[in-house]
Amino acid sequence: MSVQCLGATLAPLRTRALGSKSDAGDWAMGRVRPSPRVALVPRAALAGVARVRAHRIRPVSRGRTPRHVPSAASGDAPAPEEAREPATPAGSIDGVADALASIARDIGGGSSSSSGGESGEALLVALVALVSIHVRDPGWGVWNVIRVVGSLVLGGGLAFKGYRGGSLDRSGAVGAALVGWGTLYAGVRFGVVLGAFFFLSSAMTRVGGEIKKRIDENHVPGKAPGARNWIQVAANGLVPTFLAMSYSFATGGPEYLLGVNNAFETPLAAAFIGYYGCCCGDTWSSELGVLSRKMPRLITTGEEVKPGTNGGVTTLGLVASAAGGFAVGFAFWCGGLFVPVVTGNVGLALRFAAQWPVLVIGLGAGVVGSLMDSLLGATIQFSGYCSERRRMVSKPGPTVTKVSGLNFLSNSAVNFVTASLCALMLYYGTIFAGIPR
Repeated sequence: MSVQCLGATLAPLRTRALGSKSDAGDWAMGRVRPSPRVALVPRAALAGVARVRAHRIRPVSRGRTPRHVPSAASGDAPAPEEAREPATPAGSIDGVADALASIARDIGGGSSSSSGGESGEALLVALVALVSIHVRDPGWGVWNVIRVVGSLVLGGGLAFKGYRGGSLDRSGAVGAALVGWGTLYAGVRFGVVLGAFFFLSSAMTRVGGEIKKRIDENHVPGKAPGARNWIQVAANGLVPTFLAMSYSFATGGPEYLLGVNNAFETPLAAAFIGYYGCCCGDTWSSELGVLSRKMPRLITTGEEVKPGTNGGVTTLGLVASAAGGFAVGFAFWCGGLFVPVVTGNVGLALRFAAQWPVLVIGLGAGVVGSLMDSLLGATIQFSGYCSERRRMVSKPGPTVTKVSGLNFLSNSAVNFVTASLCALMLYYGTIFAGIPR
């Protein structure tokens, strides 16, 4: 069939059972008349055939993807337009002053003054109860029973408060109750650190909540951001609970000055501070750093990435990690003062007040832990841009374009590994330094 497309005149279609090529050429040139063996087809029919043939010979059929064309599901597809576009900052915080103003606005102004006062009163009552069950060495008598029951009630109450406030889901509340039970039993310093980490970090999740809804891959419409499940609670609280309980069993119950008495207490306490300092520093860095006006940069390459990318760091996030680690060290330092002050032992209170190195331990753990978390997040934790949800995600999929990292560890696993490394470094570092001497 000889057909000219694109509006040209169509030649007659002929069917020849027998005959020579010269006959066909003469007929085509008009030198011979069509024989009875030649069947003419109307031009309208030929036009339809042409359109069908033209459609069939397209290199790529509509709705299909040939084998040689890369696809998003295979992982070798080019980045979509959204992923190639220059990233824009998610927040508008330009420095520490702006961050403090945002914290005061979103935490202090986000609830009524009456509810804020009730929360403060509840925490004060919990602190008084915590000190009350630790004013005497428990031994194995009635005071130990009081400490066991009291820590269980306090742990359950604080977990329930977190659940009602939206900081924990149901499974997270159960896990927090168990973590609180063991940690609060170990001593006042450990309990104060746990409370400071939990409530301060939960408050940080509310800062810039509307912005985080557009970034958080786990955000569910109609649900407040920041509700933690039991996996996240275990990643942050399982190891330090074990360290706190080990300290309590090693000392027999009392809380000693670090570096003075029991040879086991100082390494265990340092590891405890390091673990929570790392967790708190990383949490504050993530919650505030994503609101920075400056774009995050991938810690391994230094290139700008979208907010929410694992391994992205900002100056604001680094400052926040130092503040979070310092808050943990400060909570541990303050916790050592309560019992001596309540019992009137001024000399012991002054000796506890002189243990300022715990502030340095907490601050250092916050900074180092946050950097380690970013390094692991950029290398062995997946980050990709989802063109359907238009945000960064940590799991691959057919609509996800990889940005960085291997799909090896989840976010909770990265937190667990990083904090455990910080605790190990401080535990053995204290031993190698010969503390206590």
